[in-house]
Amino acid sequence: MRAVVLALTLALVASQSVNFAPDFAASKTYVYKYEALLLGGLPEEGLARAGVKVISKVLISAVAENTYLLKLVNPEIFEYSGVWPKDPFVPAAKLTSALAAQFSIPIKFEYAKGVVGKVFAPTAVSETVLNVHRGILNILQLNIKKTQNVYELQEAGAQGVCKTHYVIREDAKAERIHLTKSKDLNNCQQRIMKDFGLAYTEKCVECRQRGEALMGAATYNYLMKPVDNGALILEATVTELHQFTPFNEMSGAAQMEAKQMLTFVEIKKDPIIVPDNNYVHRGSIRYEFATEILQMPIQLLKISNARAQ
Repeated sequence: MRAVVLALTLALVASQSVNFAPDFAASKTYVYKYEALLLGGLPEEGLARAGVKVISKVLISAVAENTYLLKLVNPEIFEYSGVWPKDPFVPAAKLTSALAAQFSIPIKFEYAKGVVGKVFAPTAVSETVLNVHRGILNILQLNIKKTQNVYELQEAGAQGVCKTHYVIREDAKAERIHLTKSKDLNNCQQRIMKDFGLAYTEKCVECRQRGEALMGAATYNYLMKPVDNGALILEATVTELHQFTPFNEMSGAAQMEAKQMLTFVEIKKDPIIVPDNNYVHRGSIRYEFATEILQMPIQLLKISNARAQ
C-alpha cells in the first residue's frame, strides 16, 4: 500500500514539474510579428492624444548556451497627434529612416529558464533604440515555478523589481498553455521612474495621505505550446497603464497607455547574421533613461485643427 501511495505521489510531482519556460532551440531562428503602441492623454474619447506605434518583425536565435540574438526586421514607426480614436496614425518616415541603421544591428542577451540576464549591444546603438529591444525582452521574462500554478513573487522587469502575480493553466487536450501575470507597479522595490520639470513644486503631505498621485499596473497574457525542452510562445499580449492625478479629482487623471503584441509566425533555419561590431555590456532588462534631448509628446485638450496647433 505504501508503495502504491509513493508511486502515485511521484507521478503527481512529475506531472506538476513540466517545464513551461520559453525555449529557443539551437540552429533555428524564430520569427515573430511585433506591434507596440504608446499613447498619452486623458482617458475620455473625443479629446486629443499623442503617441507612437512601432510595427516590425522580430527574429530570435541562439548563438551559444544561454546566449541569444534579437533582431528587428523592417521596423516602421508611426506617430499620433489628434482626437482619439477617430484620427489615424501617420507614418513617421524621417524618424524610421534616421533609426534604420541602429535597428538593423541585432542585440545579444542572456536567457535561461525564462529569465533575461545581461544585455549586450554595440555602442552605436543608442539607449532609445535599446529600450525598444528591452520592451520585447520584457515580454520574454517569465519566472515559472514547476510545482505551482498560482503564486506571487517580486519580479525584475523593464519597470523595476515589482510584485507580480502568476496564474498558469494547462490544456493538455489542445496542447496549449495559458499563462496570465499581473504586475503591480505601485509595489516595486526598484521602480524605474524620473521626475523632471518639478524644480519649483512643493510636496503636499495631505495629498500623499489621500492616495498616490501616480498609479500603474500591467497585465500579460500568453498562449504557449509545449515543446521538447520547454514551451514555445505562440502569442503574447501586454497592456500597461499609468495614471497621474495630481489633485485626486474624479475622472481627471492623465494617463499613459502602452500595448504590445508578439505573435509567432514561423521557424527558419537561416541564422541571424552578426555584423563585425564589438558588443559591450549595456545593462539588463531594466529601462535606461537616454541622454538625448527628445521632443516630448504634448496633448492638446481642446482643438479645432490638431495639425495646425
